[in-house]
Amino acid sequence: MQGGTGEDKRSATAGRVVRLLEPVFNAMALLAAVGGGAIVVLIGASVAMRYFAFAPFRFTEELVGLLMTAAFFLALPLATLRARHVRVLVLVTTLPARAARGAGVLAALFGAAFCLWFFVLCLPWLEFAIDRNIKTEVGRLLMYPWMALLPLSMALSMAAFLARGAAGDGRNETGRS
Repeated sequence: MQGGTGEDKRSATAGRVVRLLEPVFNAMALLAAVGGGAIVVLIGASVAMRYFAFAPFRFTEELVGLLMTAAFFLALPLATLRARHVRVLVLVTTLPARAARGAGVLAALFGAAFCLWFFVLCLPWLEFAIDRNIKTEVGRLLMYPWMALLPLSMALSMAAFLARGAAGDGRNETGRS
C-alpha cells in the first residue's frame, strides 16, 4: 500500500482490526446462542416441574432474565460489525456511492458515541454492584458478572462501529454501494 491514499490506509487498518476482533465476536455470539438454548431448556424444565412434580423452579424468571440480557449483549458486537441489526436504508440506498460511504461514516460515529455514553453510564452501576456484592432476590446469584457484560459489549460494539466507519462501509444488506 505504498503511496496509497489516506482512505486506503485507513480502510486496510480497519480490515486488520475487523480480522482481529471477529473471532472474539464470533465466540461471544456462540455464547449468546448457548444462552438462548439454556433459556429454552430452563423454561421447559420449569414447566415440566410445575405440571408433573407440582414444584416449579423458584429462580427461573430471574435466571431467564439474566440469560436473555446476556445473550443480547453478547451478540450485539457481531451484529454491529456485520450491520445485521435494524437499519433504516431508505435514504442511503438512493445516495451515490460516495455519499453512502459518508453516511456510513456518520452513522458509525453516532453509534460509537452512543456506545461510549452507555459505557460511561454502566461503570458506576457495575462498581456499585461489586462494592455491595449485590445478588438476585430469589436465586441469590451474584449480579456483577452479568452486569460486566454491558460495558464489555459497549466497548466492543464501539470498536465495531469505528472499524466500519474507518472502512467507510455505507453498504446495505445486499452488499450494494
